[in-house]
Amino acid sequence: MVDEIVNKLKLKKNIMKMKLNKWIGIMTGILVLLASLNSCVKNRNELGTDFSQLQDHVLLENGGVQNFTSNNVAFPTDTTTLKISVNLASVNLPTSDVKVTIAVDAAKIAPYNSANGKNYQVLPAAAYKLTTTTLTIPSGQQVASTTISFYAATLDPSVSYLLPISIMDASGKALSSNQNTIYFNVIGNVLAGNYLHSYYRRNGTNDTIAPPNSTIGTNVPIVISPISSSSLLLPEYYLETFLGVGVTLSFDNNSGVLSNFNVSLDEKTQKTISDASFKVNVLKLVSYKIVGDASTKYAGSSFRIYLEVINSGGSLRTMIDNFVKQ
Repeated sequence: MVDEIVNKLKLKKNIMKMKLNKWIGIMTGILVLLASLNSCVKNRNELGTDFSQLQDHVLLENGGVQNFTSNNVAFPTDTTTLKISVNLASVNLPTSDVKVTIAVDAAKIAPYNSANGKNYQVLPAAAYKLTTTTLTIPSGQQVASTTISFYAATLDPSVSYLLPISIMDASGKALSSNQNTIYFNVIGNVLAGNYLHSYYRRNGTNDTIAPPNSTIGTNVPIVISPISSSSLLLPEYYLETFLGVGVTLSFDNNSGVLSNFNVSLDEKTQKTISDASFKVNVLKLVSYKIVGDASTKYAGSSFRIYLEVINSGGSLRTMIDNFVKQ
């Protein structure tokens, strides 16, 4: 009888212990959930979105100086088209349309230059086309988009350009303090621009003293485009003709004094060459000469490179390319 009572007491104690553990588990789960939600809000704020007092805000996606680099305008072709989206940051979806007006905000260029030690110029009006300046966020939705096109042929590749676009009005909605402007930028390079390109191809030999035994081109007008403010894409004749890739010329620019020139192949170019079963044995900058300064756009400067390639058929090809700045 005593044993039976003791066993019942132990059973009751175990049941109470199980219930307590279950209750502790539930409370722990709730605390973890609250912490996670708090972290989400914190992380969202760290990304730069302004949800001040949870008031409705309209902002530009990818806007703000924190997204400057991602708004660089590259030109794989003469025309590049990018998307502009406005977003309603709101606890509830809108019950009516929200009209948003955007416009070029050139007044933002001088403060940006001053704060960052840059010299961006306003992008010429002929260099871009904004599809519309009025966007409508439909009732029940949060996003509206338009496009902007940029035209490389209208630009001086040696100049860096900036095109700030800001929200001017959002149907009475508040505007974000840090994502109200998107900074489209075109990075110039002091050595980019018009060149004369001469090239000399030799098949089956790396003797550069003897006359070329294959393709020759002299003083062919080309435009050399910037990769960045301190690197250029040289259209080396053989690689461009057969693989559609070029050579990177990099350098240092210390207040207009140019130095430490080097030629190389970036990872993407190397992969293209490898995938085509080509192999580059030698790539080097044979010589260079810098003439003038930024005021003369370094006209007269020249670069001479040497390339040895084994093509997909196992044959040796050697090239001399010479580029002269105009």
